[in-house]
Amino acid sequence: MRKDYMAGRSGIFALGYIQNEASYLASLSALVGVDISACDLDANIQRSYANQAELNYFYDANGNLQSGDFDEKKTCRYAIDTGYLAPNPGYADEKIYALFQKDGYGQWNGVKFYTKYRMENVLNAYRFGNISFRNFAAANAFVISLEHTLLPGEKWKFRTISADDYRPKTQFDILQSYLQFVFEKLLSDYNDSNSKNYQKITFSSDSKYALFNSGLLDKFAQDVYLIGEVFGTIGKKFTLSNLKIAPGKVDLIRGYNFTPATLTPYPDVVEFFHKLDDIIYDSDVEIDMSADSLSHIIEDGAKRNRFTEKYTAMYEKGDLPAITSTLETAIENARKIAKRNYKYVVPQYRSAHGREDGKIQFLMPIYLDRQYGEKPDFALVLNTEIMPDGTKYYTPETILELPWAYNNARVICKPEDTWLNPEMIDSLPQEGDLTEDTTVE
Repeated sequence: MRKDYMAGRSGIFALGYIQNEASYLASLSALVGVDISACDLDANIQRSYANQAELNYFYDANGNLQSGDFDEKKTCRYAIDTGYLAPNPGYADEKIYALFQKDGYGQWNGVKFYTKYRMENVLNAYRFGNISFRNFAAANAFVISLEHTLLPGEKWKFRTISADDYRPKTQFDILQSYLQFVFEKLLSDYNDSNSKNYQKITFSSDSKYALFNSGLLDKFAQDVYLIGEVFGTIGKKFTLSNLKIAPGKVDLIRGYNFTPATLTPYPDVVEFFHKLDDIIYDSDVEIDMSADSLSHIIEDGAKRNRFTEKYTAMYEKGDLPAITSTLETAIENARKIAKRNYKYVVPQYRSAHGREDGKIQFLMPIYLDRQYGEKPDFALVLNTEIMPDGTKYYTPETILELPWAYNNARVICKPEDTWLNPEMIDSLPQEGDLTEDTTVE
């Protein structure tokens, strides 16, 4: 049983932050078939908690869903009986549970409503973005088989895979991240007639299957196309399930209901930028270091353990001027190196989130102690800002640990090995997102 329940709040709101506060009652009412009041639901939740009518879930080392007693470290999904039943024609009505998940900061967020069977089916599916597999084993097998077909010469995994209290990544974690970014970009731009990625996903005549260009090349230097089942439409987006390498045109037409017209031409490669200048760092452009950006970089970075112990200790002592001076020197040194090597500061693609569109940013390696023969401490993320008179500035946004930096940079092109070398980088644990109702059937 969770110890932090009833911490100043009651009912459903005591279980965690409700992300869908405006619609959670409507979604539960639709599942039950009658209108549910907040007062009645909260009373049921209170009783269920008192009766320990909850389910605690975690993922084992093989990525499989397990249930058991609540454990502060292992438990990453938590569900409680709402006291309502979902009608099930021909069978006994099923209990409906309220589902919450723990985010990367240890906070609980929700809420989705499921029957136990449906919930465990959803939780056992393995997703990276809008790509979904029945379980971790299926996802891992696909990523391994895909990597074996690719043009040799590129490393698709970091030096080590970090232990994960939630769920492991697939064996080729860089490739997994790359596919997530590519499909996410194709989805977000599909209906945008002004985008270079407009309608770069091809659908079968019955809309059951979708085909896209992965942007990868196989060992014969041929484009690798991927196909999957269209499932669980979410607004203008959907989940692509049971992904596989697409067969040739004949098999696509005979076995998947594609037509010659829809396959002529095949979908083109995804594009993340408009012109080459967008991804080339200009070392002559001023970096605008404001108090707000320094506060976010240093204070937030220290709180998230993105600094070494030396600089974290300096932060805890309040020695912000010394950290700032060291950071400014490191930035200036990176600019000097970039003036002599235009590939040193690399572009990255940041996905759209909230109301912000996806955009190109730059990753600058920061060596606080000038140990250039080793990997940098972190990457400084720079935005490009254009003033009305055409003046350009770079503005720091945040700092990233190297695995995130590499994954973000790889979607545009394979980074040079000067500092973003996957054989020198240890991966980070995967953070789960609140599961959508897009289970692979």
